[in-house]
Amino acid sequence: MRKDEGISTPTPTTAIFGDALSAGSAVTALLRAGFPDSDVYAVGVLEGRTPDLRNFLDSLGIPGVDTVYYNNCFQDGAVLLIVRTQTTCEERSALEVMLRHGGILPPSCEFRSHAVQ
Repeated sequence: MRKDEGISTPTPTTAIFGDALSAGSAVTALLRAGFPDSDVYAVGVLEGRTPDLRNFLDSLGIPGVDTVYYNNCFQDGAVLLIVRTQTTCEERSALEVMLRHGGILPPSCEFRSHAVQ
């Protein structure tokens, strides 16, 4: 768990996918890798007008710069995967799986893609 002044909380690890099929294959791979289904979430707008989801994403602990980026991606039909990770090892594993299945990291995580690959 990440620790901040003695308090530990799960950290959301995120990636955006251009389509629901790629996101679905990543979810399947995450579950096979041992992540519990209660820690894997998919967010997207399948049809109709896209609402502003920045407040919702912010409430999940996603950084502000990423919420703006993701909110814009939803306009194009993208699907966001969120994995609650407890350790840096879990975070690295989740990122590897999501990248392998076509996930795109948000602006705040771009530097991590080089460390994972």
